[in-house]
Amino acid sequence: MRTTVIACAAAFLAVAVLLATGVNRTDGAAAQVPVPVPTPPPVPAPPGPTQYVLKAGDSFRVDGASIGCQVTRRGGRPTIECKRGGKAKGTYGSFFDAKKVVVARFRDSRTAQTILSARHGGPWRACTNSKAARATIAARCR
Repeated sequence: MRTTVIACAAAFLAVAVLLATGVNRTDGAAAQVPVPVPTPPPVPAPPGPTQYVLKAGDSFRVDGASIGCQVTRRGGRPTIECKRGGKAKGTYGSFFDAKKVVVARFRDSRTAQTILSARHGGPWRACTNSKAARATIAARCR
């Protein structure tokens, strides 16, 4: 009887091992247990430029440069005014709207002289007192 118990225990152990390893077919083929393959997390898209919609009263500064701009209203149209930071005297500013652009040189913190004005798709003019200077500028800018 002892031999029978040992034989039964051995057979039970063999069946348990076969079941645990996934082999339970009688045709000799090994069972294939699917192994889940982890999916990698999705790769985020590279960051693109951010676009903001600004309204009159908003302003922005350029990172790494001493340049600042603000949105104002001139002649009833939204206008972007940009200039270098710090003292205004001797620096230039640009005034850009849907119809034209003006470049001016600041005489002091509040007064500027127009240097150039242009209409989108239209004429431009360099502001100078001399016709000869205007002709020279026009020839150089072609």
